[in-house]
Amino acid sequence: MSRLLLILPLTGLVLLIVLAAVALRHQEPYVYADSKQLPTDDLPRPKVRDLSAHLSGRVLDPSGAGVAEVSLLVWQDGRVLWTYSSEGGAFDLPGLAPGVVDVALDHSQYPAMLVEGVAGPIPIDLVLPPAHDAGPSLSLPAGVDLVAQIQSPDSEDLSGFEVALAPSASPGEPGTGRPRRVLTDREGHFRVPDLIPGEYLVRLIPPGHPGATWPDLLADLDGASLRFTHPQQAMTFTPVAGVVAGTFHPERWSPPLPPGHFPGGALIQIRPRRASGPDARPMGRILMGRTAADGTFRIPYVPPGAYRVELASGKLRRESSLVMPQRGRIDPGF
Repeated sequence: MSRLLLILPLTGLVLLIVLAAVALRHQEPYVYADSKQLPTDDLPRPKVRDLSAHLSGRVLDPSGAGVAEVSLLVWQDGRVLWTYSSEGGAFDLPGLAPGVVDVALDHSQYPAMLVEGVAGPIPIDLVLPPAHDAGPSLSLPAGVDLVAQIQSPDSEDLSGFEVALAPSASPGEPGTGRPRRVLTDREGHFRVPDLIPGEYLVRLIPPGHPGATWPDLLADLDGASLRFTHPQQAMTFTPVAGVVAGTFHPERWSPPLPPGHFPGGALIQIRPRRASGPDARPMGRILMGRTAADGTFRIPYVPPGAYRVELASGKLRRESSLVMPQRGRIDPGF
């Protein structure tokens, strides 16, 4: 009897060890007969494109003075981005991948040039060559006026939109036109006089974002710029951007907000969203607005794409994700 009491626990222990070994042994996944690819646990992680860098700094002449109205064009990974220098030569071009980029500088009083710049946290100085002298210059093809209009059913007043044109060819190629920009009138009409024939990239920029490259109302978020071939006697551009609008209802929050939080004055921020998860990071510019006294808010000119919308009221935060379709109108549900 005593021997049996000793054998039974040992037998049970051996069975447990055997069962554990069977359960933990490596098992090949079952593959169906018509399957052409073996399943694997080593799936590649999705890559998040880092477009958080800015190319910023000043454009200077040889004496060190800032130069305004210089166009800066950057080609990176098949995308074309550009901006203009402001008073004092300052510029800020967002939405770039970090690293060295080629920058084309163009101004009517200076020779066009291609230089290297670094997109990153440190501003840089870009120095232009000496200004043109009074000597002969290459004759350009005769210009033709571009007469065009923008149409938007979401706005009655279309004045103050900036239309930015940039040649798709390098500035150094003979016969290439120069970047141009004009503003629209109340009905959305604009005219670009004496525009050199050729292919151009065009961006439509809303009021309040002069010279910026985002948001572009004619393309999806980080989409390719619209191209057209001039001469065109008349054209119509229709924005694809939409509107984020809704109402902040603090009394509907769960759990209820503490006293001191009111519908009016809450901050609304809209950030481009590339992916979800800990590796996702906001990129590009941020569209902002505030709620009115009754809690309503409306932020126009949001290009199609994926966004993260944040509402801030004091120290409290609330987030919502949305995907803006072309010419859409979305309520983030605050």
